[in-house]
Amino acid sequence: MRHIFFAVIAALAMIAAPAGAQETRLGENGFESPPASIDELDWLIGQWTGEGIQGAPAMESWLPPSGGTMIGTFVQESQDGAIMFSEHMYIMPVGDSLALKLKHFNADLTGWEEKDDMLTFRLVAIEPCAAYFNALTLRCADPDNPGSGLVAAVRMKSDNPEPQELVFRFAPAERSGGSYDCDGTTYAINRCLAAILERADERRKEYFETAIGSADNESELAGLMRKSREGFEAYRESECASVYEQWKEGSIRNAMFLRCSIRLTDQRTHDIWRNWLTYQDSSEPLLPEPLPTR
Repeated sequence: MRHIFFAVIAALAMIAAPAGAQETRLGENGFESPPASIDELDWLIGQWTGEGIQGAPAMESWLPPSGGTMIGTFVQESQDGAIMFSEHMYIMPVGDSLALKLKHFNADLTGWEEKDDMLTFRLVAIEPCAAYFNALTLRCADPDNPGSGLVAAVRMKSDNPEPQELVFRFAPAERSGGSYDCDGTTYAINRCLAAILERADERRKEYFETAIGSADNESELAGLMRKSREGFEAYRESECASVYEQWKEGSIRNAMFLRCSIRLTDQRTHDIWRNWLTYQDSSEPLLPEPLPTR
């Protein structure tokens, strides 16, 4: 299977972005890994989902330590929803430090590496909410808010003089849906949802103002962006009014209207982030990727 391995690596290298603000670090020749404990990686535990290669879904999961080792899996889907490949990962003690060991598998569980071979990434540096292995990084998307997101990056081998990285930005799997922690009476639920909508709208406006500022307020682009804002607000009003009309005979009509408004607002904020606040290379976005409002 080694020919498959090298073919896929070559394909990945072709789509890897040049590292603007580099996520990965390389140890110098003969570097020594710093002291580190597996307990320093508790922020990594959980299930994470996001966009992977060519925009197809990708998932990463890490279990709590067992016997001093953390076990993780990564699954990359194809555009049609099939498994492209998966990875089985161990973060384990090596002396008084840590190393990440990894093996790749095809969809039929045949391996990329030979039976006893694996990729080993020695630890280069460890920081609060970040582990920098040699050419591979795992870190919190927001160090001040562990659990809100995960960034995973790997440096690809390439003939290009510029470093090439694959960067994955994940959200917690349990927060990727559209459920809200609102319960109680109809009145209490409606008040709760209204408060969530207010927070969602405030964030949408914050992201939009940042985007407008980066586009130059008086430019043609800024004018088109303002038109798109007006178009969204009109669409949201009519779309969610239609939902209200459908449920107008029931006591949940207001809740359905509010849920519709929250969902569309969050989608709009994410579109603003994707279209105007991110870069084509691996540079940091102007603002963090927005997660569903809670």
